[in-house]
Amino acid sequence: MPLALPLGACAPVTTAQPVQVWEGSARVVISVQRYRLTFTENVQTHEIRGTLDNRTSGDSFLAAGTLLPTPEGDTLSAQISAGESPRLRASLLGFGVQDVPLKAGALLSGTIRGETLTGNLTINGLRHGLSMKRVRR
Repeated sequence: MPLALPLGACAPVTTAQPVQVWEGSARVVISVQRYRLTFTENVQTHEIRGTLDNRTSGDSFLAAGTLLPTPEGDTLSAQISAGESPRLRASLLGFGVQDVPLKAGALLSGTIRGETLTGNLTINGLRHGLSMKRVRR
């Protein structure tokens, strides 16, 4: 029993990483798309990981990036990727494409001030304004 105390003192301390949930919309080309962003933040590295769900189309994407504190608010920057979605493989007369995702990736960038995230969703080089509100559970 005397060894239990010293070994317990060496165990790493794990802190719970709260899940953040944001919902909002962006006008993409001519239609308004509803989105839900869900992620956890590693408070030591400011790295985030989660998903961006397009609630209008039903598509889901992986989100990975950073959430950095600044005096103006927390700055979010995340790469949005299709993950393990279907990929296109095709050829015609010896020329072809291989491993092209059928879903486009994107970049999500914005600033969190209080309960609001305001920023842009850049898809295929086109920026679309995005506004989201924090969802409390």
